[in-house]
Amino acid sequence: MIGCGSIARAHAVSFRLLADDGVARLVAAADPNPAGIDQVEQIAGPLERRYASGLELITDPDVDAVAVIAPTRFHRDLISAVAAAGKPLFTEKPLAPTYDVVVDIVDTVMRAGIPAQVGFQSRFHPIIRFLHDVVGDARYGRAMGYTIRDDQFWPTGDVMAGHTSWRSQAAEAGGGALLEHSIHSCDIACWLFGPVRRVYAQTRKVFGYDVEDTAALTIEHESGVVGTLLTVFNGVIDREERRIEAFFEQAAIEATTDFVVNAPEDSLLVKETAGPATRVDTAALGRETFARDGVDPDRQFYVYQYLAHRAFARAVADGTALSPGVGDALAAHRLVEAAYRSAATGQAYAVADL
Repeated sequence: MIGCGSIARAHAVSFRLLADDGVARLVAAADPNPAGIDQVEQIAGPLERRYASGLELITDPDVDAVAVIAPTRFHRDLISAVAAAGKPLFTEKPLAPTYDVVVDIVDTVMRAGIPAQVGFQSRFHPIIRFLHDVVGDARYGRAMGYTIRDDQFWPTGDVMAGHTSWRSQAAEAGGGALLEHSIHSCDIACWLFGPVRRVYAQTRKVFGYDVEDTAALTIEHESGVVGTLLTVFNGVIDREERRIEAFFEQAAIEATTDFVVNAPEDSLLVKETAGPATRVDTAALGRETFARDGVDPDRQFYVYQYLAHRAFARAVADGTALSPGVGDALAAHRLVEAAYRSAATGQAYAVADL
């Protein structure tokens, strides 16, 4: 693992569970800050090797696969090195601070032909998977429209003690709430409703940083589905919530999730054409989902992050396709970039014009 900052804690838990299951072992970590590596080791277990440089870790012949968890601006060089080494790659999102670099990274990975998975772990959340199943089997008819609302505390040191501050700096992050956080929701929107045709967006910088803390998007998909996305970084400490309302010909669904499975915010409500709304037991849904995947259903802490890493390790071992891949990441980045260009011009922006 390259990068041992705050988000590395979730990944470290996942690696510990993978080791417990005999699926994969975390053997090395790299970070210029030794304290970060100490933190990872306390969670994931003893490491065989420690590096100050990610490039050194990549060339270690005893490292079979690499997870890039470093800040976004370092991704291109690290991913290029992984591609050159021909090793399987798991990389955090976003792929890069700017769209041109994203395209370059995707091209590099595709040309190298390495197995690569992007950290859109929300796809593995039982509630999001329920929505995907509903869209896929059309049990309530065709999807018509949706709203997504993301809000989270500002993950920067000025607002949240213990966080590094690079996410509030355009030179390092490239964007704020939309790129750094709600690219997850952009991926979900594309995964559920298909490629995007056009976006209209507005952004704000209420906290005064040089990246946005508020963005509102109107999204038109090639399928004809239309939706909205509101994303906010604010000062409400310890809050991270995603609310999705999806509307079908014969049903309306309200879904709320947090960063962990079985969070207090988790809820799922289905209202069909007649009769009272059904409140789905989300704990039972989680257990059923995990059992179907052959996972211990009692694992509830960061478990869908674990499922993402588990899917990566098993696909690499089996030689099967990885998902979500860099093509999925490019689709999400195209939605984000179209939104930023719309906000800059005040006009709707067609994704085909990128």
